[in-house]
Amino acid sequence: MEYLSDEIYLDKRDNDVEPDTWFYFRVTGLPGLGNPEGTLGATIEVCRVSWPKLEDIPPATETPGVVALASAWELVNKALRQWGIERERSIFIGIRDRQVSA
Repeated sequence: MEYLSDEIYLDKRDNDVEPDTWFYFRVTGLPGLGNPEGTLGATIEVCRVSWPKLEDIPPATETPGVVALASAWELVNKALRQWGIERERSIFIGIRDRQVSA
């Protein structure tokens, strides 16, 4: 059985009172380019998720080969901006381990 760890975030979009306008998303380290997840040169995936089940809302966006590189922060932010999410105002709400099918 293989598991991945997702960092879960909330972007309230400058609106504290209307939860139906909030965005939840995950940032996940994946194996990539021959490197194990979370190691130099691996892949980062970002995806919006539903609340409260935290199911993916496609599409997921991968940034191959950027783990531990200076470009990782900006590439992840660029992927999030496509959904109107600003990482600077986002709140880290937890880590989820999920099983992935082999």
